Amino acid sequence: MLTLTRKITSSEFRAMDFTEQETKEFIFELINGEIVARNYPSATHQRVLRDLNRLIDAYIMQHQLGEVLFAPFGVVLDDFNDVQPDLMFVQSANQHIIKEEGIYGVPDLVLEVISPSSVKTDRKTKFRLYEDMGVAEYWIVDTKNQRIDVYQWQETGYLPVSSATETGVVESVLLAGFRVNVSKLFA
Repeated sequence: MLTLTRKITSSEFRAMDFTEQETKEFIFELINGEIVARNYPSATHQRVLRDLNRLIDAYIMQHQLGEVLFAPFGVVLDDFNDVQPDLMFVQSANQHIIKEEGIYGVPDLVLEVISPSSVKTDRKTKFRLYEDMGVAEYWIVDTKNQRIDVYQWQETGYLPVSSATETGVVESVLLAGFRVNVSKLFA
């Protein structure tokens, strides 16, 4: 795999040619100017993501709030960060940031489903990145512990606003009235 000695930009990252073998084994993101390789998701990860996408997308469409997109779809947050969140929502007023080849700007809501290989990245690195970029709401979905944590951006950083395990319900602040019954999601 390629080793870099300096930070690279999103433009450079998007122009790179990864080998066929590399793209069979990993998904690549650019975080703080460094290429980060992560494993492909598991079937459980994909099922939970599919079900959450169906729930969130139905709510967004019913209330005409904007658009939901999901990985693989790049999000260029700035010159040194080009990530692929599992799911992202962009409000109608911000639709101009959605381009054919990715989102160029900050989505309003980002959701990451944790995989065994992404715990540190999703809970620490991406948490700080999304917080620093001002993503209004960040959901962390932990399939192993059957838990969802929802954070709302404030000027001082992320504030936990809703959390539930297999017997509870989580609620969105950004999508007022949207709730997820965790027990049904992980059934």
